[in-house]
Amino acid sequence: MRWRRSSRLSRVPFRRGGYIAWGYRNGQFTPAQLAIWARVRYGAGGGLALELDDFDNRDFWAEHVAACIGHDVVPGCWFTEGYNIVTTPANAQFSIAELEGRFGGPGDWEGINNAITWDQLPDCRLAIVTNFSDAQTGEADALIEADFHCQTEAYLGDNPNATPSNLDHKARSLGWDASQPVFGLWNAPEALYTPYAQWQGWDYLVENVFR
Repeated sequence: MRWRRSSRLSRVPFRRGGYIAWGYRNGQFTPAQLAIWARVRYGAGGGLALELDDFDNRDFWAEHVAACIGHDVVPGCWFTEGYNIVTTPANAQFSIAELEGRFGGPGDWEGINNAITWDQLPDCRLAIVTNFSDAQTGEADALIEADFHCQTEAYLGDNPNATPSNLDHKARSLGWDASQPVFGLWNAPEALYTPYAQWQGWDYLVENVFR
């Protein structure tokens, strides 16, 4: 079993960025259009994560990567089912696994933990995006030791207490030295997140803010 020793540096894995779901598939934007927009919104080195376990988005992967690189945006992917992180393309520069439900239990956590145990993690920057559910002390240790950074579901439209600072406190209580919020924009106005601009948050989803 390969364990990647965590440096536990007090940093976040990426600059600002955004999650993509169905926007390529339904024609809302092309990869080139989105990369140009992302370069302006997030700056050089910002990230775009394409969901790869839905919407047949693998059809767009090559174009997604080329467009991002062409506009100084970092191309990566994300998965709604944690274990699917093992299918991360070799040329992805980062990969994010959703971890909802119980830490230490079946579902996303079990899938990600199996990927760690069976030495199937991709060779790129890694993160989980999580609401923590009922995570207890010690249950994130394997993720931290495998160098998974922590992105938090700061979905204020669902839960006004899910602020970046509250979620960061939870992340630190589990052993991470830092976390990065993901702002839920499908059911809350973008202005609701303005007070948290210093947190370098990610957009979930870019389909809700692309102009």
